[in-house]
Amino acid sequence: MTDPIIVLGAGCTGLSAAWKLARLGHPVLLLEKNERVGGLAGGVHINGNIYEYGPHIFHTTDPEILADIRGIMGDELFTFHKTASVKFQGKYFKFPLAIREVLLKLPLPTVLHAGLSFAWHYVLGFVEHPKVETTETLLRRYYGKVLYEIFFKSYIEHVWGVRAAEFSPAFARQRIPRLNFVDIWDKLVTAVKKRLGPHRVNTEDYVERVEGDNYTTRAGFSLITQRMADKVVELGGELQLGARVTALARTDSRITAVEYEQGGRRIRRECAGVINTVPINDAALMLQPPADQPVRDAAAQLRYRALVFVGVHVRRPRVLLASFMYFREHSFNRISDLALLGFHVDPPGSTLLVAEISCSTEDRAWKDEEYAQQVVLDDLIREELITREDVIDANVFRAEHAYPMYLLNFEGHLATLLDWAATMANFETAGRQGRFAYVNTHIAMKMGDEAVDRLLQKIDPAPQPAGAETHV
Repeated sequence: MTDPIIVLGAGCTGLSAAWKLARLGHPVLLLEKNERVGGLAGGVHINGNIYEYGPHIFHTTDPEILADIRGIMGDELFTFHKTASVKFQGKYFKFPLAIREVLLKLPLPTVLHAGLSFAWHYVLGFVEHPKVETTETLLRRYYGKVLYEIFFKSYIEHVWGVRAAEFSPAFARQRIPRLNFVDIWDKLVTAVKKRLGPHRVNTEDYVERVEGDNYTTRAGFSLITQRMADKVVELGGELQLGARVTALARTDSRITAVEYEQGGRRIRRECAGVINTVPINDAALMLQPPADQPVRDAAAQLRYRALVFVGVHVRRPRVLLASFMYFREHSFNRISDLALLGFHVDPPGSTLLVAEISCSTEDRAWKDEEYAQQVVLDDLIREELITREDVIDANVFRAEHAYPMYLLNFEGHLATLLDWAATMANFETAGRQGRFAYVNTHIAMKMGDEAVDRLLQKIDPAPQPAGAETHV
């Protein structure tokens, strides 16, 4: 029997890669340490309802990805209108920030000061360049010092546990939109592209933009990932849940086997190749014999931010003013109302709130479920979003590697790891964790698709026959 290509991790990237391999006729084994698929785009089933990690929304302008997902979801996929707001100084602002709302809601002296600060820093950006570019220097240039300090400085510290000055400018470029009137040129370009027809997405140096329609299902994104897993199995692929990878055995630059633990057993599977979607630093440290010291040193330098999710079942049809709301004065930094995202919730007339506590794995909120649950409930009540009588139940779940932290100089450490991965003869790494890239679900899917192309080129560099299927 031919050894399979083993895919590590059944999140969006791993599922996409496994699905493509199965469609191309390659034997594939998909290993997932959890008892469910989806990774950060999945969900947990509690008392008949689904609480999602996030939750996530499907959107893309890539025609191949869109066609594939529509093909497996059918009528279960539907569009909806996503809304988001952020609270500052006791008032709610739409996000991304709109200049008209900023002008109307902030005190006039603050508006005047902010306008002068914005103009000054915008012009200064053309003539003066900081010795070290950081997220702080970039956001000051985007917004001016006043708006930066009002809307971003303390929020970044609250969410990430570090100052904006300690973040690489890549974080601001990829994840924080500019004021809408500054960003208008990008939107005009996007509109022109849309009129010209659908376009393929670029996974390298991806800049966050919500393009195309927003889609979801009555069970959220987790239903999309489950359907992808079903297709892998239907096409002959093997899916193993509760399988925690412990080692990647190698001979020189070739991975020969993957070792994992499942149900108390230690298992070793020979392989033709590996597509990795678990944290790239963890994968590098799993090598046996170990990787060279510079690779191990680089692996030790990359950091992730963890999330604790507190799901609250509420006796109300909806609670929030928007699908997503952001705070900086509470234990949680973001909260979502799943009823506003189109989820089916039982019993009818109730909704599910998912509050996200950003933390490290050393923080009390990570270690103490009762504490995490209590501080979130206290803050929801203090914010006057719910009362204690509204609460049906509350549950806690976690994600250790939720956000890659783009700290200053992370690029060099990541480059070392990616260079190592590129030298491996039958190994590719992809996805949010696998490439330490803060990307959305559709980009993660595209990464899985591209990783298959790269791996097959390494294993068999012969040209693909004309008409060969190359998309997900």
